[in-house]
Amino acid sequence: MTAAALDLWHDYFLTIAQVSATLAGLLFVGLTISLGHVLSGTAYMNRAFVALFLQFEMLVIGIFGVVPGQPVWVLGGEFIVTGLAVLGGTSIFVYHFPEDPNAVLGTIGPRLLRTALAWTGTLMPVAAGIGLLTDWPAALYFLIPAEIACLYLSIGNAWVFAVEIPRRAQTK
Repeated sequence: MTAAALDLWHDYFLTIAQVSATLAGLLFVGLTISLGHVLSGTAYMNRAFVALFLQFEMLVIGIFGVVPGQPVWVLGGEFIVTGLAVLGGTSIFVYHFPEDPNAVLGTIGPRLLRTALAWTGTLMPVAAGIGLLTDWPAALYFLIPAEIACLYLSIGNAWVFAVEIPRRAQTK
């Protein structure tokens, strides 16, 4: 991929940076609403951490994508390091703060879906980075499913924090 071809993605990178920063703010609002429940045990800790860090990852990818004059191979390396770092960090956190099966959407099916979305959100930028390093012209298209996975997971968790946890607390 040439620098000129990379320039065609400028607006995409700006958009994902803006959307990710906005959604991270929404997640903080939802977490604030349900902070007592989130901190009362491990049921929601990993969801909060993963959702926030996936938005952080997309924000960083967006910022890396708009750096002017950056060599394509550097951008590829940044994508690889970012994806692997977020995958590693979130995996360690999830291991130490396991979900409660009795939490909102805590059964095995939703947990597997969240895991698949998190892995998609972190490994697709790695694939994009490898594609940039190997000069694959369509490499950046791997970022689209990553962004959708991160958005889906984060919006779903924002809903749980802002609506479902308070709703269930009121019915008790």
